[in-house]
Amino acid sequence: MKIKLLFTIILLSTAFGFSQGWMHSGNFNPDSLKSITVSGKVTADSSMMNGMYYLDINNDNKPDYMLNFGPYWYKPDSSSAVRPKVGDTITITGGLYNGMLNFLPMVVVYSINGNFWRSPFDSFWNNMGHNSMMGGSGHMGMGYAFGWNHDSLQSITLNGIVHVDSTFIYNHYYLDTNNDGTPDYFLNFGPPWYVSPSGAKLPVSGANISISGWKMGTNYMNMIVVYKLNGQVWRDSTQMDSNMGGGWIHKNMSQAQRFFNPFDSTDWMEVNPGWNNGGMMGGGMMPDSLYCQILEVFPHDVPNDSAQNAMAAFEVATFLPNGMNAMSQSGKMGGHMNFNSMVKFQFHYDSLQTNGFNINAGNMKVKYWDDQSSQWVDASNTVVNSSNNTVSISQSEVSNFYIVTADKVTTGITNNKNSAPDNFSLRQNYPNPFNPSTTIVFSIKENSNVNLSIYNLLGQKVSTLINQPMSAGVHSVQFNASNLPAGRQGLSSGIYFYRLTEGNNSKVMKMELLK
Repeated sequence: MKIKLLFTIILLSTAFGFSQGWMHSGNFNPDSLKSITVSGKVTADSSMMNGMYYLDINNDNKPDYMLNFGPYWYKPDSSSAVRPKVGDTITITGGLYNGMLNFLPMVVVYSINGNFWRSPFDSFWNNMGHNSMMGGSGHMGMGYAFGWNHDSLQSITLNGIVHVDSTFIYNHYYLDTNNDGTPDYFLNFGPPWYVSPSGAKLPVSGANISISGWKMGTNYMNMIVVYKLNGQVWRDSTQMDSNMGGGWIHKNMSQAQRFFNPFDSTDWMEVNPGWNNGGMMGGGMMPDSLYCQILEVFPHDVPNDSAQNAMAAFEVATFLPNGMNAMSQSGKMGGHMNFNSMVKFQFHYDSLQTNGFNINAGNMKVKYWDDQSSQWVDASNTVVNSSNNTVSISQSEVSNFYIVTADKVTTGITNNKNSAPDNFSLRQNYPNPFNPSTTIVFSIKENSNVNLSIYNLLGQKVSTLINQPMSAGVHSVQFNASNLPAGRQGLSSGIYFYRLTEGNNSKVMKMELLK
C-alpha cells in the first residue's frame, strides 16, 4: 500500500511540475468552473520543474489554493501582467476547480491585481485577431473575424516539437522550433470538430513534426494556419489563398466576388456588382471598398440562440479601409448593412444534425439577427438542396449573424436510408434533460456488431459508448457526461446527439445536457 501511494504521489508531482499548475492529464471546461476572487500571499514550491504557485489567504504560512497560471511559457497577449514573486501579496480572479481528490482547490487564473491574464473562452481556431465573443445572453464582443490586416499572408514551412496546452476545453497547439522548451509559434489546426480529408491526425505533445501554413502576426506570438502536416494535406489551401477566405469588393467591380469559409469551402458569400450604389451602413453612405469574411462559429456564440433550435451558426464581417468592422456597434457585434445589390449566401449542414433534430429538408430555414428589433428573423427566400446538404438565401440586407435552424416537429418523419426492422429501435434517453447521467435503451433484431456514439451539435464525436458484437434483444447503457475516456474533457451544457448503428440500420436521437 505504501509503495502504491508513493507511486501515485510521484505521478501527480511529475504531471503538475512539468506543466506548472495546468492539468497535464485533461482539460478544464470553463462552464464548469465557479468564478472566485481571493487575496493573499504567494508561496511556491521550487522543487518541482518550473515551480508551483500557491496562495495563503489567512497568513498562517499554509497554502489554501493552488494557482494555475497556464503552461510555463504562457504570457498574456493584451496586458503587462507577469507571474508573481514569492512573498507578493496579490488579488486574483479565476475559475475554482475542486476535482483534485484530497489536493488543494485550484484557481485557474483569469486576472492578477486587476490586470488581464488569460481568457478561458478564447477560441484560437477562429479567433485570429484575439478578439472575444460571448453568446447566449446577447452580450457580444468583437467577434471572431480578423479582417484585412491579414490579406497578404506569408506561406512558411517549419519543423519542431509540439507543445500542447490542455488547460481549457479545447487543446491549444504550439511549435518549438529551436528545442529550447519554449514555443515559438501557435499552430491553428482549424475548429475542434474539423477532420482532415487526408486522414492526417492532430499531433501529440512532444511529437517532432513538419508543418506548412500561412504565417500571421499577433500580439502574443506568430500563428501558423496549418494546411500541411508531415507531408499530408491538412486542409485545402486553394480556397484560402493568402487572405484566409476573405477578400475585397470595390465600388466599380464588374464581376461577382465569392468568399469562402476558410475551414469549409461549401460555406460562402457572393457579392454582386452595384453593391455600393446608394447602399447604407449604419445611417451613412457606403465606402468605395469593403473587406468581406464569413466564418462558422458555435451556435452558442451568437446572441440569444437558446430558443432557436440552431444547427449551425455563421459570422459575416465587413471591414472598412481603416480596419474597422462595419458590423460592430459601440464596441460590440450584431449590426447589419444594406447593400444595393443582392448578396447570396450558401451554408452547409450535416445529415447527423438533421437526423438528430428529427427534421427533413423541407422544414429547414435560415434566420438572421436583426439588431434593430433584437431578434432572429426568417430569411424569406431560403432554398434547401438536400442532395449536397446546403441551404441558400439571397438578400440585400446583410446581417452579422446567420443560423441554420428548423421548427420542431410533433409528428415522426421517416428517412428511407435510416429505415429499419420493427425490432430495431432507439428510445429517447431518460431523464432528458439530464445532468450528468442518462440512460439510453435500444433493441436489435439479431446478434450483430453495434455502435452507439455521442456527438456534439457540430457533428463531432465526443464519446463512443458501445462498439462491439451484441446479442439480439433489448439493451440499456448509461452515459455520464462528466466521465469521459482519458484525455477527453467533460461536456458543457447544450444539445447532443446519440446515434445507434447496426449493420445497414441507423437511427439518431437528440438529448440535452443541462447543468
